[in-house]
Amino acid sequence: MLAYAEEELAWYAGTRDRARRLHQLTELTALITGAATVVAAGIQAPAAVTASLAGAAVFIGGFRQVFQHVDRWVLAAESWTSLRVEVHRYRLLTDEDRDQSARERLLQKIEEVAATEVTAWASGRRAAGGGAAHQGQITP
Repeated sequence: MLAYAEEELAWYAGTRDRARRLHQLTELTALITGAATVVAAGIQAPAAVTASLAGAAVFIGGFRQVFQHVDRWVLAAESWTSLRVEVHRYRLLTDEDRDQSARERLLQKIEEVAATEVTAWASGRRAAGGGAAHQGQITP
């Protein structure tokens, strides 16, 4: 059971770290393209340059809205933290206390963390936009 919990921890850590890096990259790119658009307009760069920079800034804004890396980062971090606490508690048990009941509590926490994360993710997606997912329907 501990190995399973550690696999889940590793998955949440990887997801958390990847989402954090993508969020930071997206935000930095949005800042750079937004600032570059203003500078290009200010120095009267060719229209194609200014329009391209503005288009890139708009694209990054849309990319941010569609993929919502910051939300993924937060959800994965919350899940990782919650599960990590339970894994540490389990590790602190003596070998004789790591009985069936302790393993079941650990499994229950793993399942609870996963269910909570999926529910939070689904709620966020529903709040972000309509469509079939908003109405509780799944379409193929």
